[in-house]
Amino acid sequence: MKKSNVVQPYDLESINIKNWVTKSNILIESTYKLSLQEQRILLIMASKVQPNDETLKTYRFRAKDFIEIVGNKKGTGFYSYLKEIVNGLQTKILTIKEKGRQRNYNWVITSIYEENEGYITLQFHPSLKYLFLELKEKFTSYQLENVVRLNSVYSIRIYELLKQYERLRKRELTLEELRHFLAIEPTKYKQYGHFKSKVLAVAQKEINNKTDIHFEFVEIKTGRKVTSIEFIITSSSILNGVSSVKEKEPELNQTPSGLTDNEKENRLQYDLVSLGVKPEKIEWVLSEFTKEQVERNIKYTQDRLIKGDITHPHSYVIKSIQKDYAKASQESRIIKPKKPIRKELVPDFIKNYKDNQQIFENSTLQEKQKLFLEKNGTQKDFEEMLIQIRELKKKLVLNSKEPSKEEVEKAHELAMKEVLQNMKKDLKKRQEVGLEPRLVNDFENKALKKIYKSFLESQTSSEV
Repeated sequence: MKKSNVVQPYDLESINIKNWVTKSNILIESTYKLSLQEQRILLIMASKVQPNDETLKTYRFRAKDFIEIVGNKKGTGFYSYLKEIVNGLQTKILTIKEKGRQRNYNWVITSIYEENEGYITLQFHPSLKYLFLELKEKFTSYQLENVVRLNSVYSIRIYELLKQYERLRKRELTLEELRHFLAIEPTKYKQYGHFKSKVLAVAQKEINNKTDIHFEFVEIKTGRKVTSIEFIITSSSILNGVSSVKEKEPELNQTPSGLTDNEKENRLQYDLVSLGVKPEKIEWVLSEFTKEQVERNIKYTQDRLIKGDITHPHSYVIKSIQKDYAKASQESRIIKPKKPIRKELVPDFIKNYKDNQQIFENSTLQEKQKLFLEKNGTQKDFEEMLIQIRELKKKLVLNSKEPSKEEVEKAHELAMKEVLQNMKKDLKKRQEVGLEPRLVNDFENKALKKIYKSFLESQTSSEV
């Protein structure tokens, strides 16, 4: 009997909006321009990628199921419309700029139409593998249902950019950066008012009403012009009235059979990355402590983060794992059930979290400036302190009632030296917390303004 040369079709894929989409942050922050329908097709494909896949597979869908998610155009047959979208998608380019190199990829390399059967087969470009698979750090995960309901391409992209920073609760982007990520042409929405109403307001309404996160935004101005946006991100505790935040944690294998050891470790890595822990710390934690200890303290940290009890989850979770706060907290409840239980066993490093480095670590520029002023005083306070130092130094040097010309000159010289030393200390403090030097025009005292200008020039020349 002659063997058939007919290639067997790929397994038919169902579309489940509860599936998880996981992307490298390189892809989240790349620039590309796609239509809403093209975005939805790629997101459905991404939701089929599994963490334990070795390659980007080929997926075969029922066209009718696909169009129910993607949407149809009035007066057009759904299959013809889907074919039109995919044909357009195959011509679209993804540009990745990384380490001084620019790479261009096609999103999709395979699209097979079975018109008689009503099926469509799609495959990501193999070169995109590193953006979807074997992600051990710097990636973002979310459920498909959060994005397929959004009706603006800008809403989808803003959701991803904010989801990436969900654990940090805030993200600041300049308008230039935001326009770049959203691939908005220079001639479009040139006026900030148009950009705000057509992009930000639309995204805010959609994301707040339809996804698992909620955001407000603050306009940051340079002079009278809005130049940056600070997004304040909170996790929505309810999605569609039923799903809680805890229920939306990813099940990496998406099967009811439980997690393998490798998949469990991947999940722990995901949770630690989400809390802001650096890769080298993650590697150390997973090699030093049992998975059970790591897991319970991650959950303990996540619960405290949701309640707003902690400020720096990346450092807190490491200390929690080391000291096993979760176990200690549980034991304290068991041993003394009748007595009021403290909110948590607070370690010393949390009590002293206002230490310079920690308080400024995740603050915005405006917050850093505010915190610096609270700790060190205003510009006026700084000037008054310099003037007092200068005059005090002069008095200490000028002992006699009728000092000679040489004594006066020496007093001025030493007073100037004392002022410059304090300016240098101030500059160092500002640099340590990520603030720029004071501006010359910030000084009201003309003499101090002149001294500070010379001081800045000397600093610049010494660096060169």
